Amino acid sequence: MNSKKDTIANSLFLMISFLGIIVLQLVVRVNGISDDYLLYTFIFIILSIFMLFALQAYTVTKGKRKKLSFCIPFFVIWILMCLCMLYSDIIVPKRYPYLSLVLLCIFTGVYILFLFITRENRNRVLNVLITSIIVAFVIASVVCFLFRPFKVGIRYLGLSTNPNVYGMFLISVSACLFTKLDYMIQNQAKLIKCIIIYVCIGMAFFFLYMTGARTSFMAIFAVLLVWFFIRLVLSRKSKQSFIKYFLFAVPVIVVSFFVSYGMLATIPNLINKPIVFERDRDFLLNDDLTKICYASETTPDTTIEEIKNDVEYAIENADKEPSLFKRISMIFSEGASLDTILNGRISIYKDFSSKIDMLGHYKYGKKVNGTFVVNAHNNTIQMGYSYGIPAMIFYILLCVFALVYSIRYYILYHKKYSCAVFPMLIVGAFLMTSLTECIMLPWQSLLAFAFYFCLGEIMNTQKE
Repeated sequence: MNSKKDTIANSLFLMISFLGIIVLQLVVRVNGISDDYLLYTFIFIILSIFMLFALQAYTVTKGKRKKLSFCIPFFVIWILMCLCMLYSDIIVPKRYPYLSLVLLCIFTGVYILFLFITRENRNRVLNVLITSIIVAFVIASVVCFLFRPFKVGIRYLGLSTNPNVYGMFLISVSACLFTKLDYMIQNQAKLIKCIIIYVCIGMAFFFLYMTGARTSFMAIFAVLLVWFFIRLVLSRKSKQSFIKYFLFAVPVIVVSFFVSYGMLATIPNLINKPIVFERDRDFLLNDDLTKICYASETTPDTTIEEIKNDVEYAIENADKEPSLFKRISMIFSEGASLDTILNGRISIYKDFSSKIDMLGHYKYGKKVNGTFVVNAHNNTIQMGYSYGIPAMIFYILLCVFALVYSIRYYILYHKKYSCAVFPMLIVGAFLMTSLTECIMLPWQSLLAFAFYFCLGEIMNTQKE
């Protein structure tokens, strides 16, 4: 990039590509993936090609770039995982095919391009991705405040048809916002400059609370706890102030939280033009008044009647507020089995695990105790069930490398690059979420897309 105008133009082109992918993910979630899977896959490939062209503009000639150290074992594990998945795709054709080819061609292409992009420019690329996600969040929040009211006794859907799905979107948003905050803390920015970030964090936490999504809450809580202690240690070593940012954040976030609540409780009702998606599903706040809901996604064979009995009665007797903390408290309640707490997931894990073989299966889902379950609700088990044991082994190794190298990346580059903490937050949140949810398709999950994308950066490990 030779000029400031070129930089802005390339960044806008890249941002449009990212926003296009995010919009596609919204469409996939709203409409369901079963009927138009091949169409969505094709659109994602086209958008990804535009993304690769945009990334190519950030490359520099060999003579102008610094020598970079590429973690060969990390990259080899990625390639072997993709090849094992591709072999399974060929030997046992899939109901939802081509994930292996997309990972092998598109994201490997990203990783190779990253070799020819300086770390400064790759930091700009990550910053464009972060900005795109925040822009998408702001737009989604405006739409929610205007046209997506919440119902008493029902977990909030957000700009989705499923509260758990919107909760996972908020994980990526939170990672972006705390990346911005981390950079401000590292550079000891004035507190007044952090207000916008704190306001957005308050909004994100509010929507997360309204969704009642336990998995998303626990994932965000875990990665932010790790970030807090690492940032505290790093700040003390550099003799920088850190606690003041935390103390100033609390009141601003609390105010933003309750202002958001007031806006959502009044504005949509005043406008009275709610947006209703055909596949909107009402998730009740009182779990004990519903049947166990296995799936985060529906299929054409899944109906609301199969999920809960007598909805009107249940809503009348449900909590009046979102039950996120009540649902979390179930984890510690006496007499509740782990399977009950996890909405039947232990039974799902055991059933899917018992069918894992070397080659994988045609369908992603299967019947568990007489009920069709759309996926294993765990990435590792799903990888083994769908693509076989070899792919699962390499996936586990990939996750271990990703976690270790993302933490290392943050520690090495927190002083120099504004997005240093982003890979660690994304990788940690992805791994936590994938313990109880299946998030493998990058054209269906923003968190999965961000995870695959960040791998290319943390594979470059040379200390500068």
